[in-house]
Amino acid sequence: MPSGLRIDLLGPLTVRSGAAEISVGPLRQQAMFAVLALNADRVLTPEQLLDLVWDDDPPPTGIKVVPTYVYRIRKSLPADARLERTTAGYVLRLDPGVLDLERFETTVRAAGRHSDPEQALALHEQALALFRGQPLSGLPGQYLAGQRRRIAERREKALGTRIQLQLAADRHVEAIPELIGLVADHPFDERFAVLLMNALAGSGRQAEALETYQRVRRTLVEQLGIEPGPELRAAQQTLLRVEAPAVPSRNELPYGGAAFAGRAAELAEVVAALRTTAGSAPPVLAIDGMAGIGKTALAVQAGHLLAAQYPDGQLFVDLHGHTPGREPLGTEQAVDHLLRGIGVPADQIPGCLEDRLSLWRSKSARLRLLVVLDNAPDAESVRRLLPGASDCAVLVTSRRLLVELDAKRRLGLGLLAMDDATALLIEIAGPDRHGGDESAVRELAEHCGRLPLALRIAGARLRHRPAWSMQHLNQRLRGRRRLRELDGDSNGVRSAFAVSYEHLPEDQRRMFACLGLFPGKDFDAHAAAALAGIDVPAAEVLLESLVDASLLLAPRPGRYEFHDLLRGYAAEVADDASAVGRLVEHYLAVAGPEIGPDLSWADVERPNLLAALEVAEDAAAVRFALVLAPYLHRRSRLDELDAVLTTGLAAAARRQDAVGEARLLLLRGNFGQFRCGPQKGLCDLRRAAELAPDDEPGLRARILGSLGYTQGTLDPSSSHADLLRTSLRLANLAGDREAVVETLGRLAALAVRQHGFAMALEYYERALELAREIGDERLEPELLNGIAVCRLAADDPLPALEATRAAQRLAAVHELDFSMSYALCHQGEAHRRLGRTKLAVEIHEQALKLAIGNCTHLDEVDARLHLGRSLLSAGREESAAEQFDLALRLSQDRGHALGIVDALAGLADCAPQPARADRLIRRARDVATEAGYGALAARLECRRPAVQV
Repeated sequence: MPSGLRIDLLGPLTVRSGAAEISVGPLRQQAMFAVLALNADRVLTPEQLLDLVWDDDPPPTGIKVVPTYVYRIRKSLPADARLERTTAGYVLRLDPGVLDLERFETTVRAAGRHSDPEQALALHEQALALFRGQPLSGLPGQYLAGQRRRIAERREKALGTRIQLQLAADRHVEAIPELIGLVADHPFDERFAVLLMNALAGSGRQAEALETYQRVRRTLVEQLGIEPGPELRAAQQTLLRVEAPAVPSRNELPYGGAAFAGRAAELAEVVAALRTTAGSAPPVLAIDGMAGIGKTALAVQAGHLLAAQYPDGQLFVDLHGHTPGREPLGTEQAVDHLLRGIGVPADQIPGCLEDRLSLWRSKSARLRLLVVLDNAPDAESVRRLLPGASDCAVLVTSRRLLVELDAKRRLGLGLLAMDDATALLIEIAGPDRHGGDESAVRELAEHCGRLPLALRIAGARLRHRPAWSMQHLNQRLRGRRRLRELDGDSNGVRSAFAVSYEHLPEDQRRMFACLGLFPGKDFDAHAAAALAGIDVPAAEVLLESLVDASLLLAPRPGRYEFHDLLRGYAAEVADDASAVGRLVEHYLAVAGPEIGPDLSWADVERPNLLAALEVAEDAAAVRFALVLAPYLHRRSRLDELDAVLTTGLAAAARRQDAVGEARLLLLRGNFGQFRCGPQKGLCDLRRAAELAPDDEPGLRARILGSLGYTQGTLDPSSSHADLLRTSLRLANLAGDREAVVETLGRLAALAVRQHGFAMALEYYERALELAREIGDERLEPELLNGIAVCRLAADDPLPALEATRAAQRLAAVHELDFSMSYALCHQGEAHRRLGRTKLAVEIHEQALKLAIGNCTHLDEVDARLHLGRSLLSAGREESAAEQFDLALRLSQDRGHALGIVDALAGLADCAPQPARADRLIRRARDVATEAGYGALAARLECRRPAVQV
């Protein structure tokens, strides 16, 4: 999209190119353009566009109107605008910054990440200035109406945050006029009423603030029949409360630090939650998170911002819940510190703990105090120290989730955003240390896991070691040295993790250590139970306990994972040598002999299954590879498939496991020829035949059947028939009916290649009958596709169509994408034979898209050949020739003789000059003759007189 293009939706739809305004047409056409812009870079089908623009009242022409509207819109846009047609639908591609809605969202997100409240406020004002009125105003349709409401709600949320930041900056008077209008426009929205009351009170207009409360309450009661919510009532109670007598103020908050990056949204949340007190108990806000995440830094920053709100003192107590080398601070010592902090002389502090706590509650009840209880070990140690009245506020930090604590709000701290992490690194290390290499800074932030403690240590190392570059430190942090490099004293990353680990009960420590051996990234309770050798319910309890202790993350229900640095520490303390073996056996038990037919479990666990294979012992690795390979082939994960087969074969060779090696070679040979042609799998199949012992007739049947088919494909004059007959005999001897089906299918496919369609049909129907007796529907689609080929060869498209539809249905049910691609190819051909050319082209385009997604060249060749024939029937010779040419190139690359023959014949049909057509037919005939397909070569020779000059 050109850089001068601007699309504005935050008001009436406006489109500009440079300084010039562009009209995209009448109202409904504008609506379609707005829908495309709201879904920029996402393909919308014509059906979706019709539904989103016209709702339930489409025009009489139905879906035909969509291309017309898109054409008109495209004509109105600059020449280099990218409104594109894909095989699935239409997509408007936009560069960053073109859409004002995107600029609004980006600016608001940037404001949320900013650590400076003034800068965050300025960014919110910049974002809100983009609105020019009601978003998408005047445009019809339910979809756009819904988007209008969504954008308006997002604006109101940003507006509320901006006003909160104004009030936090003591800009109360400035906010009042706007808030008066917002309360009038949103009479039932208590958020704006609370903000207005706070702004009035901050301006010394308490009476007006109380009057605002009464007016809003009256509206809620009279019109909705409800009382105000707790936040609005709390604001009123704060205004009604009589100030306590002043006492000497004491600020114990530590230095906030010169470097504090990010956390703007979290900081605003903490300040807003504790700025207003109400009710009968002090508001408590609990911040939890893993070691080194920045809990104390955030609490201290918030404390300094709130200091003016609590004029009688800001008390700070480190409870040492997770301090290396120290026991947690006792309640006696903590309350003694608090009493001294509010001016109680030492000789007046009672010796009895209960009397001390009673005196603390009594004295604090008359004060407005902010109490920061840092590094709390548990909820009980906090609960006993809470002040005695609601004029105080308490800010608690802990590595544990203090679920037993009655907190007004809880804030779980996550990792810093990448931009904030790099900003913190640069601020500590020095602005010139990265030498302009932004990628090195980002790599260092990732090595530190975006953990503030690790970032501070890394930044300090760079500052105090001028000879080190960021690239050098990155090199030192790679691999197993990372934790050692980020440690060094009692405040290092490893030391912080060690304290958390040592505070765990024995069963949680053991689970944590076992999880350090998990080879993948995220896991469920079943995998954890296998690692620890316990039952699943017990594992679930332990996992949730580790989450509460901030030693595990729970990114979504039922799934757990480590922070990167914690994973390294867990690996250091792991000591159960049999844990990985139990995990591998668990995965093998769940997978069974074959993954499927439901692949959802394997789809979720695939990265973990691949990782487990790499650490499995050789015997298990062979079994694992045999299970994983067919699944990966079905999912077209071809690079992973190659790696799995290589790993499995290496393990089988080390164990001298001839049967396992033969089975894996059979899989690799079959997959190789399926993807790249018969020559690819021939060596593997021959080696498999050498390895397979005579006492494994079922295995030998499958290997010889595949080898016979491959040799027959490469050289129709070879002795492949003997191999296939032997395969059938052995399969029957072993009672392996699936192998019988496979061999019958291969006999049929070879007969098709020789144009023996009657014999092929007989084989296919026998195989289909047996497959249905077995009851395995996954065997049927390929047989049905073969039957369709034979019916089409007999110029009988209706039975062929019926067969392809059955194949398509079964392929969809069992997620057999390869069979689906072939089914669509033959289905489209049946429609072409029936004169339904347009439908044939559409179906073949679907088949091609699917074949490309399958990453199999033979699939793609077949789809392009079929699409070329349909395009030729539709009179689109140039497009047809393009498909035939691409099919020819692919076939030549893979040595696929039949593909070369069919592509050359297709190009001959497209050739405008008879002489060129004759040359192409002769080339096709020669290739067929060389490959041993005499019947096909004869048929091509018969075509020559029709094209000779």
